[in-house]
Amino acid sequence: MVTIRREVSQKARHHWTDWAGILFFLGMAVTVLRSAPMVGIMSLPIVLCDVVVGISFLIRRPAKARLEGWAPRIATYSGAFFIQAFLAFAGYWYPSWLAHTPGAWAFKVGISIWLVGLTLNSWAIWILRRSFSISPQARELVRTGPYRLARNPIYATHVLMCIGILLGHFTLPVVLAVLIWVGLMSARVHYEEMVLEGTFPEYAEYRRQVGRFGPRWFYAGSAREKPAPLTPDALRISGTSPPADWRNR
Repeated sequence: MVTIRREVSQKARHHWTDWAGILFFLGMAVTVLRSAPMVGIMSLPIVLCDVVVGISFLIRRPAKARLEGWAPRIATYSGAFFIQAFLAFAGYWYPSWLAHTPGAWAFKVGISIWLVGLTLNSWAIWILRRSFSISPQARELVRTGPYRLARNPIYATHVLMCIGILLGHFTLPVVLAVLIWVGLMSARVHYEEMVLEGTFPEYAEYRRQVGRFGPRWFYAGSAREKPAPLTPDALRISGTSPPADWRNR
């Protein structure tokens, strides 16, 4: 059963999960630096992303509402760490699963796309920093920066990163892992939007105007903004006599 729990008191500045998140992601950043010192500049975007996430736990505002239930938790944490866990497992036990795609160009293009996605991911997290959470929670509705173009820019950048991984390591296990992650991500987005729409009345309009993973050029609200057509009945109600040539207008 999935329910939205409202937070009555927001006096506590930090919950224990905030400190756990800080230590976990800063620990991941240190681990990357220590385990891959020879990677050099290639590891810096990963470290930057982990540091940004860690800082977000430190400065984020108290939650106004959160989604209760095992299904949101499973979808959230599986979606957040599935790809990383798969890459770590495959790299240690089955390196052949991560074989480079034949052709040097594919691996180089894949790495480039992955780096672009990771950099944009850090930007989206930083804009969200005061409302960031891993589990479905509502703090404030962010509509600036990349959130003007997409409701879920963090997941859009994850898709970009997965495309880069596929180009660089186009094997059946990687393809299956990405497909599983897409299913988990879809469930995670569903639960996050559930708590946001249940907490912020303006989210429904934001959802009509902005696409889930990218710009929405046309939305249903645009039709309501058009002026009503000129008719004799409308003019009579307003106290104005219709002109003789109103049909030609």
